[in-house]
Amino acid sequence: MKKIKIKKRIWVLLIVLGLGGYLLYNVIFVSDIPITEPNVNHKDINTLEITKDTLHDYLNNRLAVIEQGKLVVLEDQLDSISNHIELYFERFKCTSESPLTPIVFLAGGPGSASTSIGRSEYFYLFRALSKYADVILLDQRGVGNSIPNLSCRNSLDTPTEITHNVQQQILKDLVAKCKECANEFLDLGIDLSAYNSYQSVLDIENLRQALGYRKISLYGYSYGTELAQLYIKYFQENVDKVILAGPLGPDHGLKLPLEVQGQFEKMDSLIKIDKKLSKYIPDFMQLVKSTHSGLQAQPKFIQVPLQDAFDQDDTSERFLGDIISKVRPTWDMTLTDEHLQMMVSDQIGKDQWIKDFPSFYYQISQDNCRDVGNLLRNFRRRRLPNALFFTANAASGYTDERWEMAKKHEQSSVFSHFGISYGRFPEVYNAFGVKKINNLNTPVSAPTKTLLIGGTLDGRTPPNQVEDMIKRFPNYNRIIVENAGHNGLLDNDIMNTIVAFIKEDSLKKQVVIHRKLEFKSPVPYRYAINDTIINTIKVSGVKEAIDLYQNLHNQYASVPDYIFNFSEGAIDDIYDVLANKNDYENAIEFLEFTLTVFPNSHKLYRNLGEAYYHNNDKTKAKDNLVKAIALDFFDPRTQALLAKLNRN
Repeated sequence: MKKIKIKKRIWVLLIVLGLGGYLLYNVIFVSDIPITEPNVNHKDINTLEITKDTLHDYLNNRLAVIEQGKLVVLEDQLDSISNHIELYFERFKCTSESPLTPIVFLAGGPGSASTSIGRSEYFYLFRALSKYADVILLDQRGVGNSIPNLSCRNSLDTPTEITHNVQQQILKDLVAKCKECANEFLDLGIDLSAYNSYQSVLDIENLRQALGYRKISLYGYSYGTELAQLYIKYFQENVDKVILAGPLGPDHGLKLPLEVQGQFEKMDSLIKIDKKLSKYIPDFMQLVKSTHSGLQAQPKFIQVPLQDAFDQDDTSERFLGDIISKVRPTWDMTLTDEHLQMMVSDQIGKDQWIKDFPSFYYQISQDNCRDVGNLLRNFRRRRLPNALFFTANAASGYTDERWEMAKKHEQSSVFSHFGISYGRFPEVYNAFGVKKINNLNTPVSAPTKTLLIGGTLDGRTPPNQVEDMIKRFPNYNRIIVENAGHNGLLDNDIMNTIVAFIKEDSLKKQVVIHRKLEFKSPVPYRYAINDTIINTIKVSGVKEAIDLYQNLHNQYASVPDYIFNFSEGAIDDIYDVLANKNDYENAIEFLEFTLTVFPNSHKLYRNLGEAYYHNNDKTKAKDNLVKAIALDFFDPRTQALLAKLNRN
């Protein structure tokens, strides 16, 4: 009897701990976004406030002194008794005594905050541009630090237990979530119909006037390129130059299935010349087609370990995961074709996913569904986009011809109209009660001096859209980034071209930048080069390890299979192990050798500089970090360490 009672107590304790841990998980990791301030009616229209702030990196180096600005405008600028709202912006003041035309950066989405992008690697670009001109990062109305912030506070929670009428059920659920988000803002007295591209154009004009600029140049990224074009449409006389990165025209708002498929077909052609990958995936497009058709015929039931939701390198998260796993060991989901289409559509423009897609589809074909299961788990639990995504797209809309073209495309495409445009369906837009504004989705043409930047593997704003831009902006220069996706449109060469463009230096009509592309291996490497090299260093010394690496490289590097991973990433992992042991002498010797194998690796130069720094050789540390910066100006780890060396 005692044993039975003890077991019951243990199970009761585990259940209590599990439920408590689950609640704690939701409080800590799934906390709600705060309710926004609905307006700033206590402030007068056109009130401009500017303060200063100092930015630091993670090593506490001072990065820059920036200005933080707030400008009060009408919520509906066509209604003088409308609410007062506040636009937030940050400005990198020009350091030149003869500044060029100020540059206003417009982020994408709709719903991304420009100032958040200014905290990413783009900071180094904006700081570099500020040598020549003021750079202003505007959080568009409804976004970021502007008031109100229209971030929806509810989760997407896409149903993953369904197998029949999936599209209808997902759409119904999405509409309900959107109505929930919209109603919360409407209850605060926010006029959602005022959050559209036209009102944002008027905001840019208000900002230009408030800051006293005669003309501005515009730097748009993704949806920001559409907004830049609309500003040109209404205020062309106030624009000097425009940079359009990952461009789409006002008429491109609805993605087309065959355009998405075209990017997969380009990947297919690259896979066919990859001797290792093509051994496992001889026909990538056939694999994609069979995967989707297989899910249409029979959805997959997937169980993913709940522990996968927790960071295993974080002790507290791992402990919490252990507790909850006692009660709920797995996430149980059903993967349908519709779910996969939606997830692929969300990832199609991301450079890392371009590398991962072949392996991703191959794993599904092998019934190895842990990765796709984790992606589905994260996908269903993410938040709805900022409401501006829906309201701005609803106001701009799309033509009936574009809608019919998308439906026609899916008849001959792997990808469905719903799968790639589910967030743009009329039912979804209607949840926000925003009506279409005439002429916001018509193409814009202008003689404005334009720099177009596009990646050849960008599935979000595909290359044919850049071709359209060329016809509309004949006074153009163009950067083609081979093998880049939508979020890979920044590197040293692109920065130098942008600087030359704003300075009006002589430029080629078309600049082609080749980006190396290495697809993720679809199967595990047969042997771990990392463990092999680390163990050899430990047992026989670094010279023996170098000899072994050379011999293995000579023997296996050209073998068309995944025997050893000789990539830069593998060397980076070896350095991390040595660095964690403070074994910088061996790290230096091994890295000096590997740079003869990868002479253009910024990571290896960065690691070597870091190793010399910790080995108290500041001169060699700086030399190698400078070489790393010359190869990748936008690596924050290199920038921070170099700044620390210069500070000392």
